[in-house]
Amino acid sequence: MKKTILALALLFCISASALYAQTMKTITRDSFSLKYPEKWKIDKEDPDYDPDGLFSIDAPDDQNMIMFFIFNTVIDADEMLTEQIKALSESLLKNPAITDFTEWGKYKGKGKILKGKFLGSLKGYIRLFFYADDHKSMLVMEQVYDSAGEDVKAELKSI
Repeated sequence: MKKTILALALLFCISASALYAQTMKTITRDSFSLKYPEKWKIDKEDPDYDPDGLFSIDAPDDQNMIMFFIFNTVIDADEMLTEQIKALSESLLKNPAITDFTEWGKYKGKGKILKGKFLGSLKGYIRLFFYADDHKSMLVMEQVYDSAGEDVKAELKSI
């Protein structure tokens, strides 16, 4: 009887962890690769979609997303972030609170978090992160509403 209970408990633990494990998809291009949650979708309908240079991956809720800009040249981080903040502040997040950060996953660079209300109504944030090496540059933009579920926020961190 004890062996049966132990076996059932072990089976439950294995099944529960498998239930919460997420399956990842992989994008592999000449200049980069990344993994993202299987439930998230690449927006190939965007007229600016370029799998090597500009694409977004949308959360299953169709509200939250992450966008990648890949440049085959070195771009000035401060200039890029300043221009992005200016554009976003004029159109999407008026007068955002801005804080700095320096890491996105394994990358070290420059980042800004803009917190405020999207179009004056829904609270959320945009994280901008810029990385450059000797040959290329990358800008990552995460757009997240405060109403996003914890699963969406955790999945976003897994990218």
